[in-house]
Amino acid sequence: MNYKQLKILAVLCMAFDHVVRIFPLHRMVAPLADWLCVSGHDAAADWVLNELTFYLMLIGRLAAPIFLFCIAQGFLHTRDVRRYLGRILLTALAAQVPYTFFNLAEYRVAGIAETWQWRETGLNICFTLALGLAALAVYRRLAERGHPLSWLPVCAAATALAVLLHMEGGKGYILLIFTFYLTRSLPGWQRALWFLPAVVLSRWGLVQWVLEDFTAGPIRNFLLNTGGNYLGMLVTLACTGEKGNAGRGFQRLCYAFYPAHFALLALIGFLRPPLV
Repeated sequence: MNYKQLKILAVLCMAFDHVVRIFPLHRMVAPLADWLCVSGHDAAADWVLNELTFYLMLIGRLAAPIFLFCIAQGFLHTRDVRRYLGRILLTALAAQVPYTFFNLAEYRVAGIAETWQWRETGLNICFTLALGLAALAVYRRLAERGHPLSWLPVCAAATALAVLLHMEGGKGYILLIFTFYLTRSLPGWQRALWFLPAVVLSRWGLVQWVLEDFTAGPIRNFLLNTGGNYLGMLVTLACTGEKGNAGRGFQRLCYAFYPAHFALLALIGFLRPPLV
């Protein structure tokens, strides 16, 4: 799998994750579950409503780790970090308003619009990606000056800033970007081993939730978000390192798709009736 194919996979997984926030999975599989129930297959109907939707939700969790991997790889191969950073920040700015309206639309569809607050939406993931890229640039400069362990304070500072500014994935995505970068020269099996503690630390809030409330809900949430992110990190091991036929047109399409799909889904979310 080359970089272009990997990016296409990430975009499709991201789109799926966002579509099912406007068209919930349990609603889409409900007709199948009803048919199974009427046919006397109650256990199968329950599996469709609970287990099948859980496994399908894993698809969306693959996207973020792949994008984080692309940032680490893009940093290694770009000729101009500033221009690369500028493109990501421009995309982040262009997407912020559609992203905010998308989250409002999601709450409206769910019938809980009155609970929406800014801190629950925050800044979209492109701001996180830009911050991670900038942090890598700072670390490389310090490492070149003889401070190889400087990634620890740089990563911690960037993470603190991401949390302070309520960036999407702010509590752990910076760590995953550094994990991809620092393990880039290791064999695949060693990288897979390093990915495991990294993704657990990146989701430490979910770990604490499970430790405090060891019940089905928190456990499934932990498995979905931590396990899904780990699977996404493992998918990056299949990357051959080849760029693929990814010209400027493809890159511009990827950048444009991010704010555009939020705008479209937000419009649909405001036009469709709330779920009851």
